Amino acid sequence: MYTSISQNFIKKLLEHEFQFATFYGELEKKENRVILIKAESPILYVVSLVNGQKINLRNYELFMNEYLQCLQNSLKSYYCTKIIALTIVVGEFLEETEEDTKQAKNFVMKKEFMLEENYSHTWWYLSEARKVIEMNKSQAKDILHIKQMALESLEKQENYSLGEIVAQTKQKNTFKSDKIIVTWILLFINCFLFFMMILCGEKENYILSYGTEYQAIFNLHQYYRIFTYCFIHADIMHLIQNSVYLYFFGIRVELLYGKIQMLLLYFFATAGSSILSAYCNDVLAVGASGAIFGLIGAVLVYSYKNGKKSVGMNYTTLLLLAIVALLGGVLEKNVDYFGHLGGFLSGSLLSFMIL
Repeated sequence: MYTSISQNFIKKLLEHEFQFATFYGELEKKENRVILIKAESPILYVVSLVNGQKINLRNYELFMNEYLQCLQNSLKSYYCTKIIALTIVVGEFLEETEEDTKQAKNFVMKKEFMLEENYSHTWWYLSEARKVIEMNKSQAKDILHIKQMALESLEKQENYSLGEIVAQTKQKNTFKSDKIIVTWILLFINCFLFFMMILCGEKENYILSYGTEYQAIFNLHQYYRIFTYCFIHADIMHLIQNSVYLYFFGIRVELLYGKIQMLLLYFFATAGSSILSAYCNDVLAVGASGAIFGLIGAVLVYSYKNGKKSVGMNYTTLLLLAIVALLGGVLEKNVDYFGHLGGFLSGSLLSFMIL
């Protein structure tokens, strides 16, 4: 029935960082319709789920048009410039006849895709009985993989109250918040170790003792070098350059993936970078650039998987940036190209697995 479908669907959207619209915080009060939103600059996504048997769809269309117009006036507060709206009408319930649902289905199938200057509105029809999603041929076929989430919500699952759904989602996303912590900690460690080396006059010893190098790692079994090399920098410009890129891509990965995933990506990319560098280079290497290229790969994969602009940069821009950065390492002297490549490939691979 609609209630169980909507609960399952809401649970999936909340897990993907959607939030209830301000005046739709309680499903029990609006049991036949629910609206959730998600702001990912420059796009504000608006998803509504409607009981096709209980709601007058013509009136609901008028309401949604007014609501979207109101949202357009407050887009700046979401740091967005465009709205992508999706309305899913649920019908053809298992216990009802075809005549009961014919009107709702016909309404949706006649809806043409609406594209305005700074917002678009897509309509889908979700059949519980046939477990399919149908739409007018002009409509968008998928948005943020929501089609799969909607179909999965038809599967038989345990019913939760709205309070339980929200509580479970908050617990699951405990380490995914707007507070940037991991990136700042990594920046602090890099800066602290560098200035400590300078003040103690031990910079060369630290580089020799903790840098990545084939013989030390694989012959002398000093495996700690696989990770320690990313915290050591050769000079102040090396530290500044890496710090700028770590800040720029670190905060994005931390916001997109979460804090634990951010740490996993950073150190997995560090390991991939260190191992490939040790195998392919004849000299000792240090620096966080390999791990940073892993973060670049993570942001690139996120943009690719979602098929949209991500945190102000679209997929094509990110891909071009990654290619230029990788090729730049070939042309410049004293740049660990294999370390960059190893970090980028490792970070990209783990990102695909996480997503």
